[in-house]
Amino acid sequence: MKVVEFLGAPGSGKSTLAAGLRQALPGAASLPEAVHAAIGARGEDGVARIAARLTRSSGSRLWEGAYARSTDRFSSLARFTSAHPETMAAVLETQRQRTDRDLHPEVTLGWVLNLMARYQLAVEDSRYRWLVVDEGFAQRGVALLAGGFDEQADLRLVDSYVEAVPATEAVVAVETPVDVCQERLDRGGWSERLAGLGAAQRREFLEAATLLSARVATALEKVGRRVIWVSGTTPPPDSITQIAATLTS
Repeated sequence: MKVVEFLGAPGSGKSTLAAGLRQALPGAASLPEAVHAAIGARGEDGVARIAARLTRSSGSRLWEGAYARSTDRFSSLARFTSAHPETMAAVLETQRQRTDRDLHPEVTLGWVLNLMARYQLAVEDSRYRWLVVDEGFAQRGVALLAGGFDEQADLRLVDSYVEAVPATEAVVAVETPVDVCQERLDRGGWSERLAGLGAAQRREFLEAATLLSARVATALEKVGRRVIWVSGTTPPPDSITQIAATLTS
C-alpha cells in the first residue's frame, strides 16, 4: 500500500483534493474506509467486526460507535508505538516544550493518537493500492505547532517531528493565500477547535498554520521525502490530474 498525505492550512483545499484524488487513483481508499474494511475482514473485537460487516459506510453511526469502543483501536495503537517509538517521543516532547503556548493540547494529542491507531490498522491490510489521507502525520505537525508558533524557537521541533514520522509515498503540499483560506472558512465554517476564538486569534492561527505548512513541507524535502507542491487556487480537477499523473508516472 502506498500512502499519500495532504498538507496545508485550514481552508487550503486539502479535503477537496484528497477526495478527488481517491477517485482518480485506481484502488485508492481514505483512512476511514481502509480501517472499516480491515476490521470487517479480520478485527479482533467481535462487536466491531460485526458492525463493520453490517454497515457499508465508514461514516455509519453504528460503525463509529463500535470502533470507538473496540479493542482493535487500542491494540493497533500499541502496535504503532512499538513500531514507531520515535514518533510518540517526538509528539510528547513537542507538547512538553510548548506547554505555555499550546492551543488545546489534549485535543491535539487525541487526534494524533487516533491517527496512529487508524494508520496502523490501514497499512497492515493489503487490499488497497493507495491510501489517501487528508489529515495525516504531516498535517498533525501543523496541529501540534501552529498554536503560538514561534518560527525561531519551534523550527528545531519541526525538524525533529518530521524526522520521526513514518515515511510515505508522497506528501501533497497545498499552498493557498491566507485571505483565501479565511474566506472559505468564514463561508463554510471553522473547526470546533478554532470557532471559539476571536477573529484576531483565528487570523493569527491561520497565518501561523500557513507558514508552518510550508516549513513542514520544506523539512520533509530536506530529509529526502517526496513533496508535490500544488496551488490551492488552481481549479481542483486540474490539480488532481497533476497529482495523479505525478504519482503514477
